[in-house]
Parts: sequence; C-alpha cells; structure tokens
Amino acid sequence: MDLSLFQKLTESELDNYLNEIDLVVEFHIKWLSELNRALVCHTVIERQQIQNILSTDEHFTRWHQGIHDEELIKMPAFKVLGVIHTEMLKLASSLLAHAGRGEQICVDEYDRFTLLTHELRSQIAELKNKIKVNLQLVAKLMGKVFENAKEGVMITDVDSYILNVNQAFVKVTQYTKEEVLGKKPSILHSGNHDKGFYERMWDVLLREKCWQGEVWNSRKNSEIYPEWLSITAVLDDNDDTTHYIGIFSDVSVRNEGDDRLYHLAHYDCLCDLPNRMLFYDRLRQSLSRSKRSNQKIAVMFMDLDGFKQVNDEYGHGVGDELLQQVSQRVTAVLRESDTLARIGGDEFTIIINDIDRAESIDAIATKILETIQESYFLHDVEFNISASLGISLFPDNSEDVNTLVKHADIAMYKAKQEGKNRFKYFNKSML
Repeated sequence: MDLSLFQKLTESELDNYLNEIDLVVEFHIKWLSELNRALVCHTVIERQQIQNILSTDEHFTRWHQGIHDEELIKMPAFKVLGVIHTEMLKLASSLLAHAGRGEQICVDEYDRFTLLTHELRSQIAELKNKIKVNLQLVAKLMGKVFENAKEGVMITDVDSYILNVNQAFVKVTQYTKEEVLGKKPSILHSGNHDKGFYERMWDVLLREKCWQGEVWNSRKNSEIYPEWLSITAVLDDNDDTTHYIGIFSDVSVRNEGDDRLYHLAHYDCLCDLPNRMLFYDRLRQSLSRSKRSNQKIAVMFMDLDGFKQVNDEYGHGVGDELLQQVSQRVTAVLRESDTLARIGGDEFTIIINDIDRAESIDAIATKILETIQESYFLHDVEFNISASLGISLFPDNSEDVNTLVKHADIAMYKAKQEGKNRFKYFNKSML
C-alpha cells in the first residue's frame, strides 16, 4: 500500500469520527433554538410541545451513551460533556415546566442554562482537537485501514514507543502484537547495522520527516531478514510530530524464479556451498545471536595442502571432483548449525556456532583434518592431500566480522609455515 494512500484513508476515518460530532452539534443547536423560541414566544407551552422539544436532543444522548471507545471515554472533555448535558436537560425541563404552567421562568436557571450552553460548545471544540492528536485513538482508527494490508505496518508515538501493528507485521516478525506494544522498534534490531546507520537514518527522518531504505531486522526466532522500510512522521496543525508510521515489505520472500537466482547469487556452483557473500551474511547473523546468548564462535580459514600439484598434473576436471569430495567430507563432520563456505579456489571458511568449551573446537578441527587426509580415488588414481586450518574466536580475538576472518587467515598461514596438516589459533603475536 502506498504510504500517501494509507494516510489519506486514515484521515478519512478520522474525518468520519469528527463529522459524527459535528452532526451531534447540529442537532444540539436545533434543540437550543427550539427551546429559546418556545420560552420567548409562548406564554403557555402545551405538554406535547414540551416533549417534542426535549426529544429533539435525544441524538446527543444516544451519541454520548453509545460511545464505547476506551480512548475517547477517557478524555476529560468527553467526561465533562456528559455532566454538562445532564444538567442542561434538568434545567430545560424545569424552564419548560414553568412555561407550561404559564409561570414566569426563573432567571437564574435561564442564566445557568445559557452559561452551560457556552461551556458545552467549548468542551466539544476541545474534544475535537484532542481527537486529532490523541495517538492511541488515531492508531485505533488507522487499524481499520491497515489491519488487512499485505505490508507490515507499525505505528509509534513521538518517542518511538510502539502503539499498534498489523497482522502482516506479526506474520513477518513472528512477534505477537502484545509482545511489542509499548516496546521500541529496536526489539527487531539484528546487529547488522552499526550505531552510525541509525544515527544517519534519524538525521534524515527528523530533517525531512520521512526516510526509506533497506534494513536487516531479526525475527523472534533470531532469523535475520532484509526488508524495505518507509518511515513517515505524522504532523499536527503546528507541524509538530505526533507519531511515526513505518511500512515495510519482507524482500526475502521470493517466488520460484527468484529462488533460482538467489541460489546462483549466494552459492558456489561447483561445490554447492555458500559463497563469500552468504558466508559473511551468516557470520553476521551468528555474531548477533551470540551477543544475546553469550556463546563463543569459532571462525576457521582452511586451505588445502597439495591441491595445486593435483590440479596442475591431472587437470581442472580432477581438481574440481577433488574439491567436491572435500566439501562433502567436511560437511559430514560439521553440525547443521555450522557453515562451510567456499570463497575461491581451494580456500574454505567455516563458522562453528554455540561453543560451550574450548576442547570442542580442537575436536572439530582434528576431525576436519583427519577426514581430508584420508585417500581419494578418482578415475582409478589414489590422491592424498591435507589441509591447514587457522582459527579465530569471537569475542576473544575480535567482535568484528572482517577482523575475525582476517585473523583466521593469518593463523592459517602460520599453520602452513609450521609444516601444514595442522591447525593454529590466532594470537596477537602473529600480527
């Protein structure tokens, strides 16, 4: 849904609300006119005429008593309206009763009635103004517009506390409405964006009253996904921001054709492993989860020993088959929660998630080296290669994605220098 259309529909709902009050006022003015005409022009008012005059204002009573919107009922002006109108009805009945008996009306009652008339109009004007800027009420009216929209919609107050979300928001984020109301949108932060990103976003939003762009957010299950987000500030008559509307689309949702393109863009075509782009994306996700769970992560950089000789002597076809078998063997050693990626040639990177103790890293690294060292039989020829592994740890060595990979790469070269077919942990002395 286009944001401008969304706002227009919302304003239309709000106008309907205010028009209903205007209709009530119109009936009320008619009632006052008939009452004054009767009091001024008739010395004696018949009973039926009295009933007709009093019944003219039933529209106000039905409107006031028929309101069940909690936000409207809580408004001071709305409460005062009921008190004022009740007293006005009593005074009108008393004034008309005197006139019905041919008696002179009580001046004090008539003055009080006139004063209440002015007060009632003042409170109605106040109510209309409050309705326009009451964030909860506006959010409720907006709900009629956005509840069935396919885009996710979030409404916050001026301090960024969430007032309302629609069903599409719930479906995409996996948070229920109750879980996010009163929270700030930061509950969705994935950790993919630094502080500077959000500072720049707010700088534009405060200056231009709108912002749009791609944001990587996190679902309730910690899955990180990209969304296209548009934020617009809603202004009152004084051009002050009263609340913000955010509308987003989950751009990770792809059709079948898009899935094929996504796979081609994110997976190595030879070994069907995540490529460099997807590896870094998964590493960012892993770091974000680990920051919340206080778990360690190991980043491994692996280079095959002796692969170049095989490739040069037997050709790229054999070399490719060897890489495929290496990929299959290492994948079998790792858990589903871990990631093996091929970033080029005979270089691989590995993410080991949720490490509970240092010994488990040693065990996984040893298994990787052992499985790669086992003989390969391709086209009736036996091949033997090995691997060198460098390991860096989060958060021990760094909390930055690029630095962790760089440190693992440095440690890998150290393993090669010390004789290959081994693993080395990064330490600052290697720099």
